[in-house]
Amino acid sequence: MKRFIGLGWVCLFFIHSYGQISNTTYRAETFGSVATGVHTPFWMNTHRWGVTTLDANNFYVRGGLFHEQTIDRNWSFETGMDVIGGNHSPYGNVWVQQLYGRLNWKKLRLDIGLREDYLSLLNPRLSSGDYVHSNHSRPLPQIRGSLPDFLLIPLTKGNLYVKVDFAVGAHLDGKWIENRARPTSHEYAKNVLSHDKSLYLRWGNIDTKTRQQLTFGLLHRALWGGTLTVEDWDNPGTFTVFNQKITLDSFLRVVLARRGGANSSPGDQSYVAGHHWGIYLLKYDYKLKNDQRISAYIQHMFEDKSGMINFDFFDDNSGIVLQNYPDNLYGLEWRSSKKTIISGIVFEYIYTKQQSGTMHFHGYLSDDHDIPNGIKNGNDDYYDNVEYISGPSHFGKTQGTPFFLSPEYNTDGSVNFKGNRIKAFHLGLEGYFNPSLQYRLLLSTGQNWGRFYQPFTYVHKGFASKFELTYTLPKPVCMDVRFETGYDTGDFFGGKTFGAGVTLSKQGVIFKGTSNN
Repeated sequence: MKRFIGLGWVCLFFIHSYGQISNTTYRAETFGSVATGVHTPFWMNTHRWGVTTLDANNFYVRGGLFHEQTIDRNWSFETGMDVIGGNHSPYGNVWVQQLYGRLNWKKLRLDIGLREDYLSLLNPRLSSGDYVHSNHSRPLPQIRGSLPDFLLIPLTKGNLYVKVDFAVGAHLDGKWIENRARPTSHEYAKNVLSHDKSLYLRWGNIDTKTRQQLTFGLLHRALWGGTLTVEDWDNPGTFTVFNQKITLDSFLRVVLARRGGANSSPGDQSYVAGHHWGIYLLKYDYKLKNDQRISAYIQHMFEDKSGMINFDFFDDNSGIVLQNYPDNLYGLEWRSSKKTIISGIVFEYIYTKQQSGTMHFHGYLSDDHDIPNGIKNGNDDYYDNVEYISGPSHFGKTQGTPFFLSPEYNTDGSVNFKGNRIKAFHLGLEGYFNPSLQYRLLLSTGQNWGRFYQPFTYVHKGFASKFELTYTLPKPVCMDVRFETGYDTGDFFGGKTFGAGVTLSKQGVIFKGTSNN
């Protein structure tokens, strides 16, 4: 992986020496927080790309350099390096948070390395979090090819647009997971690889005279490869280790969500290669005449065929009905580009209790694990998998919705998501008291029933909140001073705690101009 990132930087440095310099910037930041409970409050520990820990007291300093360069009208690239030093972090006392190169050619893009790149269409500051892509955990080193902006499809009379991406990456948390799970005799997977892709189709353009657009998205994500330490169901306390083979064949099986090959683990051979999950997204946007926008969206989650549209329904006569149809994230958003007392509001409701039913198998399981009318499988058990134990987490922090309490909250050494049958309400609000003083308010409440196979002995309920003030000092200082406070109560969010934190951040331009070589 180090050689892979290093090669990307060498290539970008070579390009840099022959181009026109556009912009070189810096970023410097320091943060400190304290809390009365065992944990940092829930919303003070999220939306941060994993740079803070769950511990009650946090401190870090951060510095980064970033460069953007346009070579000609078709070619441009970006590079960046961002280093953080902090207390008792799972990454060490000093770590590289971002190290990346981005190459653009016309409408296409290639990303290499670690980058805090928010891919969701949901509000990054006010939403509770996308089911597939969020900004709660440390970024993965990845190679991502994409059509990053919506592109008009010819011959559609200016109405139909498309946006796609395709990525492979790697989890860096293998040692952290092993040190946490192995001493307590829990199952775990390390050195895991990732894959994700998305396809968005949009009808209309909010910036045209119709002022509205409708977007449909299909997002798929998977874990694969790695070393799996799995408990033998017939001999509890006995563990078997599988080293998954990394081949083109195994990768294609993951991309297409097909059954694992002969050299894969028993779970992959019985069902599909790797751990898969994703969403269908439907989002409607309307632009008001006073430069305001309203949006309504729904994310339908799936972990297997039972939660998806069944494209084989002509063969098994099971229809196209989603078996877990009640399980969705519903959202409403209003926002304005002006710095008014209220400039953005998001309200969300998430429900995941149904999960296609209580039992995983509704029909007869044959010797080769084929299930008649398999779309009716139940107990989807979101984010959990019998072999890829940690699911969509990185160093114990969720890569998706934080309402499925992250593995970092577990106190018994386990590294899985313990509660995924929830219903929750979330409100995000932001605005400006004056052009230099901005605020943000996050309020959430919810109930968690655990998992179908391992329900909680009582319903976990809770409330979480955060209030944040950001003041931008005038020139020549031009520094942001941010004060935040958070309060949680109840088991849903990890227990009762109150905390406060201060962030000082400054960014600016080192060089801006052009030079010809």
